[in-house]
Amino acid sequence: MKISYALALFTASALILSGCSSSAQAVSQPTPPQTAAPSFSVAPAQTASPTPSPSASLVINSHGNAVKKVGELAGAGGTTFANDSLKFKVTSIEPISCDAPYSTRPAGTALAVAIEVETTPNFKGGVTMNSESGLTSFMAAYWKGYASNGTRMNKVDTPAVQSCVADQSRLLPDTIGRGEKVAGIVILEVTTPTGTIAYDGAGMTSGGWEWDYPAK
Repeated sequence: MKISYALALFTASALILSGCSSSAQAVSQPTPPQTAAPSFSVAPAQTASPTPSPSASLVINSHGNAVKKVGELAGAGGTTFANDSLKFKVTSIEPISCDAPYSTRPAGTALAVAIEVETTPNFKGGVTMNSESGLTSFMAAYWKGYASNGTRMNKVDTPAVQSCVADQSRLLPDTIGRGEKVAGIVILEVTTPTGTIAYDGAGMTSGGWEWDYPAK
């Protein structure tokens, strides 16, 4: 009877201790702190309104030339049109009658290409003449002609156009250097009534330019 009473007392004590231990364990495990998720604010992207560049809408044709219209500016020698060191425009393309004494009659049509050219003081072209370097030239030798079907003309710089006009002061200078502003005509001989004429840049590395004739 004493044994039974002792066993019952031991069992009850064990249960009490077990309950206390569980409670202690439950209390000793702290609840993880509740941390708020970090908040990020993304500022709207700052988009500047692009300034349209005359070169942004350039059309390059199958000849590798930029297509231009009469009166439209062209340029070279800079990373952007605004800082190009050479700027020019063709102001008209018209047939011309050769009036120089003893001039050779053109086999085709003589075209007078009127051009305005301006260079900055830091311009440096690819033409050297008479030991002077850094020049450019719009002489007929630097031009090409293409028929309306795309066939290249063999030559637009002919003896006929070299001695076409009596008033030689109408012609552009043979070469143009830095810090100069000039206006005049270049005469080309074309073999078809319609087509294009192209100026290859006379040593410039930015490519050539091309115009329709008759002007559109």
